[in-house]
Amino acid sequence: MKTIFDVFERYSFGHVTLIGVLSTLGISAVSIQIDNASFLEPLYLFPVILVSWYGGKTSGLTLAVFSIVLLLTSNIIVNDSSILSFSYFFYFALRFIAFYSIAVLVIDFRKVHNSEADLANKDHLTGLLNTRSFSIELANEILRSIRYEHNFSLAYLDIDNFKIINDTLGHQAGDELLIKVANCLISNLRKTDIVARLGGDEFSVIFPETSQEEVKAAFDKTISELKTIGKNVTFSVGVITFEKLPKDIKEAIDMADQLMYSVKTSKKNNVAFQVYQNKA
Repeated sequence: MKTIFDVFERYSFGHVTLIGVLSTLGISAVSIQIDNASFLEPLYLFPVILVSWYGGKTSGLTLAVFSIVLLLTSNIIVNDSSILSFSYFFYFALRFIAFYSIAVLVIDFRKVHNSEADLANKDHLTGLLNTRSFSIELANEILRSIRYEHNFSLAYLDIDNFKIINDTLGHQAGDELLIKVANCLISNLRKTDIVARLGGDEFSVIFPETSQEEVKAAFDKTISELKTIGKNVTFSVGVITFEKLPKDIKEAIDMADQLMYSVKTSKKNNVAFQVYQNKA
């Protein structure tokens, strides 16, 4: 079931809505061919729930109304128009309230679910991925690299003397600096690059399918922009390109961290690039 739901997550709102409409039309067509098809009525709820969850508010509520119209129409066709009466329309009014209410409940629950997912997966201050989410993305990138035999690069970034900034200017200034760094990374890196705050003043970036030459080009503008964030604000950065893949995410992060630390313990305010490759 999880695989089916993952497929719907990848579909656009339009595709999900189309699937819901076609499913509803199919149920209606079948019910017209069957005498006393009232047992099929609950099936109309499945497309409504599907579209309300994956297709968005407008699509979900619209399909709820559309389902009741089709349900009413198919019943008129099967039972002939002589059944039209107050009690008959009252029966369908109750169905409409039920379908519409279920759509609203699913839509509201989806909003709560998304909010909770964001809180669990993102850093509360910067809005970037947190350590947990970043680890998942890095693990997935390693698996993709194994499967498709391509390289990827990983950057580890640390703000120099961040503690001094916090101590002299206050924690609010430190938080504002972290937000500026996060915005700068998001604005200047490629859309395909994955940025995270790993805690404190440490950030990391995954560069999917990126060689050393490509990562230098992708990171060059970003470093220039980072230098304009604030007076005396500098960064120590380690960037590793994995031509030989790491054993796991811990090894990958440790290697990038150690490279960054080598910059920090020397002269700081610099970027070190390294290629992890198979020995000849």
